Amino acid sequence: MQTDKINKPPPRRAPKLGQHPTNRRVTMVLSTGSSLDSESSTRRSRSLNMPMMYQMYESQYDDLRGTVYGPSSPDFHPVQASEILRKSLHGLETNDQMIIDTILLHNNFQRQKILNAYEDMYNRNLVDDLEEETGGYFLEMCQALLKPAHNYDAQNLYKSISNRYGDRSVAIEIACTRSARQLRVIKEAYQTDYRKSLEKEIIVKVEGVIGKMLSLLLCSNREDGLGRKINDELMEKHAQVIATTPVEELAKNVQLFEELFIGHSWKHIGTVFDRVDELRHESHDIENTIRRNKNIHSEIRLLLLTIVRVSRNTQLYFAEKLRNTMTVDRPDHSAIIRICVTRSEIDLYDIAEEYKRKYHRALDHDISQTCSGDYLRLVSSLINGTTGNNNGFITPEI
Repeated sequence: MQTDKINKPPPRRAPKLGQHPTNRRVTMVLSTGSSLDSESSTRRSRSLNMPMMYQMYESQYDDLRGTVYGPSSPDFHPVQASEILRKSLHGLETNDQMIIDTILLHNNFQRQKILNAYEDMYNRNLVDDLEEETGGYFLEMCQALLKPAHNYDAQNLYKSISNRYGDRSVAIEIACTRSARQLRVIKEAYQTDYRKSLEKEIIVKVEGVIGKMLSLLLCSNREDGLGRKINDELMEKHAQVIATTPVEELAKNVQLFEELFIGHSWKHIGTVFDRVDELRHESHDIENTIRRNKNIHSEIRLLLLTIVRVSRNTQLYFAEKLRNTMTVDRPDHSAIIRICVTRSEIDLYDIAEEYKRKYHRALDHDISQTCSGDYLRLVSSLINGTTGNNNGFITPEI
C-alpha cells in the first residue's frame, strides 16, 4: 500500500488568535484613520449581507482552514479600500505591496463590493486600471482574485472543455473537488456567462466515455456526507465490486461508474477504496493498480486517480498537485494561481500543512524558488494567510 496515504484527519478547528505560527497581531490603517483589526475577523461574519449564490458557494466544512477570511461586516469599508487602491495605482510608481495587502485583506465577496465602489467613485474599472499599471503573473493572479469565485471556476471549466482535444485535467479537478452546492452554482454561472448549458457543452466537446463520466461528475447531485454515518452494507458491496472488477472494465463501463461514484459522498467513496485495499491483501493498492495500467485511456486514468486521491484526502491531493506544478521543466503558473486562489477561503492553510508533512519542506519556500518579484510576494502572502489566521498585512497609513 502506498506509504504516504493517510486516513482523513479528525476535525480541525482554525487556530485561535495568538496561536498562529507567525504570532503577529496586525492592524490595517485606512485613509480615514479607522482600522480593520484582525481580531474582528471571523468566518461566520462572511455570510452577513451575502447573496444566496455566494452563501451556497462557501465551504460547508468548519474543520477546514483557509488563509483569507476578510473583516467582519461592521469593519468592512469598501470606499476606504477603493481609496487605497486608487492611490496605489495613480502616481509615478505603482505601489504593488499596497495592492497585495488591500486585495488579500478582503474575501472574494467583499472584493466585488470594492470593485463596485471603485467604479462609482472614480468612474473607472479597477481591473482595467490594474491592466494598465501591472502585468505578467502578478496581473493574472489579481484578475483571478477579483473575479467572482463561481465565475472564475466556470471560466476555467470553459477553457478546459472548449478545445475538443484539449487538456481535461482542470475540468476533472473542478468536478472532483467542488461540493455539490458549488457545482450547482458553477452550472448557473456557466449558463449565464457563455449562454450554453454545461451538460450540452460537455456532450458536444468531450467525446467518448470520458465525456459521459465527466458530465456525470459535474452535473449530477451528490451527498455531502456531513454528519452522515457510512452505510456499511453499501460500502462493502461497492468495495467487493471494485476489488473483483478489472480496472479496464471500470474505465469503460459508464453504468458501473455511475453506480459506484455518482451521488455518493466523498467520505463514502474514500471508505470504499480503503476497504478495497484491505480486500486485495498482497496485491498493489488500488491507486497504484490504476496508475500502472496502460491499457486505459490516459484521461480516464487521470479521472479515476483523482477520484481515489480526493476521496481520501483532498488537501493532500492539492499539495501533491502544487508540488508537481513546480517540479516540471516549465513551472505551471496557471495551476499555481488557480489552486491558491480557489482554495484560499476553503483549505489553503491545511494544504500547506499537508505539503510540509509529505515533503518535509515549506510550501512557501518552494514557491520562492519558482516565482519572483511582485508575483512571488502575492502568492506568498496568499499562502501565509491574512487576518483569519492572525497573519495580517502591515499597511502604512496613507
